[in-house]
Amino acid sequence: MTAEIISRTIVVGYDESPAAKAAVEYAIDRAGPDGHVVVVHAYLVPNDHVGASYYNEMLADASQYATGVLDRLEQDCERLGTVAYDRDVSVGSAATAIIGAAESHQADEIVVGSRGVGRVRALMGSVAHDVIHRARCPVTVIPERMVELQTRTPVAVASAV
Repeated sequence: MTAEIISRTIVVGYDESPAAKAAVEYAIDRAGPDGHVVVVHAYLVPNDHVGASYYNEMLADASQYATGVLDRLEQDCERLGTVAYDRDVSVGSAATAIIGAAESHQADEIVVGSRGVGRVRALMGSVAHDVIHRARCPVTVIPERMVELQTRTPVAVASAV
């Protein structure tokens, strides 16, 4: 009996937060060596500026910044080079961009980080909450407090005597 190689497509939202960085690492693990990761970053220019003479310039600046976000990720995350991946920079809300990427790539899973910004933000809605309720595939949420705990908790190291 031969082992079957499972190729998975994982969509991951990325916004440079510690939880999003952990989400990318987790997505790489979930995709496996033969899998595919789609890193999604979305940007918006506030509606207040639509129609303003400088709107197109603001949109271009936001697009350039968003591209830079993924450029920095590629520099900072060496493991990203160990898996096939695509970059998806989208104009619009983060949740809509993530859901759209998952549907167009027929994702097996979505991974997002959560900043856990409190109850008021939860009442207004969060990206993770929106993705969970709109996704057609499993969603994994990496809470930022988990990442913070891991960086503060000392790791015991065994030594051979």
